[in-house]
Amino acid sequence: MTDGRTHTDGGTATEAETTGRPATASGRFRGLIEAAGSPTALDLVVYAIYGVAIAFFVFPVLWVASASLRPPGELFSYPFRLLPPEVSPSAYRRVFGAGMVTWLFNSTLVTVVGVTSIVAVSIPAAYAFSRFEFRGRRGLLGIVLLFQMISPVIIIVPLYTVMSTLGLLRTRAGLVLLYVGIQTPFSIWLLKGYFDTVPTELDYAARIDGCNRLQTLRHVLLRPVAPGIAVVAIFNTVLTWSEFVLAFTVLGSESALHTISIGVYKFQGQYGNDWRAIAAASIVGMLPLVIVFLGLQRYFVKGLIEGSLKGE
Repeated sequence: MTDGRTHTDGGTATEAETTGRPATASGRFRGLIEAAGSPTALDLVVYAIYGVAIAFFVFPVLWVASASLRPPGELFSYPFRLLPPEVSPSAYRRVFGAGMVTWLFNSTLVTVVGVTSIVAVSIPAAYAFSRFEFRGRRGLLGIVLLFQMISPVIIIVPLYTVMSTLGLLRTRAGLVLLYVGIQTPFSIWLLKGYFDTVPTELDYAARIDGCNRLQTLRHVLLRPVAPGIAVVAIFNTVLTWSEFVLAFTVLGSESALHTISIGVYKFQGQYGNDWRAIAAASIVGMLPLVIVFLGLQRYFVKGLIEGSLKGE
């Protein structure tokens, strides 16, 4: 209890102020609760919606993990139980025996080279669109956006013809070049927004200190737009790692070059699907993306916040 003393602004004195002793952890916790106040009806509705949304996205992942650990014949057992009565790693043994290590290697190689190339091309292009004024700038930006609006599935036939003419079919290099060409326009637009948030005074200060354009970009501007680069890297990593149509079209039946998305597809047959193997392959293929996101999470969140505050 307090002795009734209040601040000049009308607030009640804290425990530390009235007793002369530092407040305990429980006292600080109670103070935070009192300051926050009781949740309103709207808060409870929002929390309920969040809970439903989380359950909607988390339950399928839990079901896939459960299915991958079930023994044969127990996948569609009744009554349904999320935790299997018996754990069996046979699905994972089959997946790795079918070539999972090769699929992971190919996906990692294509993703690392592809995303690195996309970022390397997008950064100077976005910097030029943000800082330079030249004839046809707006029209060229519109063309870049137009290319992003065209779905690769629509132009898959001419893409296949071009890749065949250039001798890039059934090669990792051809798949990487295809990803770079398709995903770079959106990356340029996204990074341009982050460059626009950086004050141009930094450019002028760097030029006064003797930096040329490339040095200004490298030593001055890359750090402020680092969250945006992380957003672009994560976005393209997810798309490249999980993409199926283009990879299946370019790599074809060359099993030594197949990526993880094609590997999962192999467990689907004409007369039936091995759902346990599909679930196990999906879990293994999901883990690298989770690791990448956790490693870049703080940059990703910071980048999204800074992007949403653009123009303020």
